[in-house]
Amino acid sequence: MTDYGVVVSGFSRKPLSVILGEIEQSNIAVFGPGVIQTAQSPLGQLNGLRADLLAAAWEMFEDVYQSYDPDQAEGTRLDILARLRLITRATDEDDTSLRQAITNLGVPNTRDADFYRAVINIDGVTWAKIYSNDTGSTDANGLAAHSVSVVAIGGDDVEIALVARQYVVPGISTFGNTMVSTEVEGFCRSMQIMRPDDVPVFLNVTVSKTNDSAGCPPPSNAAIAQTLLAGLTGATRPANGQDITLHMIRTIISCVYPNVEVTAATGNRVGSGAAAMPIVIGFDEIATITLDKIAITAV
Repeated sequence: MTDYGVVVSGFSRKPLSVILGEIEQSNIAVFGPGVIQTAQSPLGQLNGLRADLLAAAWEMFEDVYQSYDPDQAEGTRLDILARLRLITRATDEDDTSLRQAITNLGVPNTRDADFYRAVINIDGVTWAKIYSNDTGSTDANGLAAHSVSVVAIGGDDVEIALVARQYVVPGISTFGNTMVSTEVEGFCRSMQIMRPDDVPVFLNVTVSKTNDSAGCPPPSNAAIAQTLLAGLTGATRPANGQDITLHMIRTIISCVYPNVEVTAATGNRVGSGAAAMPIVIGFDEIATITLDKIAITAV
């Protein structure tokens, strides 16, 4: 069994010193033990050139071996491995992030993780979520048995449907409010995707504030409103079909400001009167809010 090349532990590159030693031993076997091959001798110079070339070849062998391993591949080779998983590198994404996506490091459900990543990376898509109903009956969201719902904000309908058909195999139904017809290599297939309607909401939140454990004063009402806005928008925004609840509001604020207690909250859809929580949001809807729709009152 060789000590170099592909071994049980991976790839073992032959070092330059070993290569040079093997060349020198080969020369002795041919020309005898008296052959002069010191570093300054003509033969020694040739030995060094041969050893450098062979060492470079071994480096290339190691590079080729590593290019098939997502934990070691870099750059373009990593992009090639990603495409085998139907994954593409996001704009400005580094190798570390792409490598984690390929190997699904820390992600228990590889199918949904890959599917979500493919949709969120579509040009123009700003938010996405994948729902699947693996049971034999309709679930609480209205998804039929053995169906999938691709929810997306932004992006092109056809591009989203084309990505979805790579992950939703024929025979599995899709659920949504937008039907999209696609054709790939002469095969037509219609997919339903969910385009949730924006539901503008407003909130009136009453808080009780105290100094923190270090004796520092509590945040201003404006700072609390900004924190609540950040938790209800962007990547952390509540998903479609997710009600806006008192618990949600309390969690967002208390995680940032432990010395702020939410004592009460009312709200509703914009255009309606304030009412007790929750604000009910349908599966085909998604709540939206702006800073001017958040009122904080300290007592």
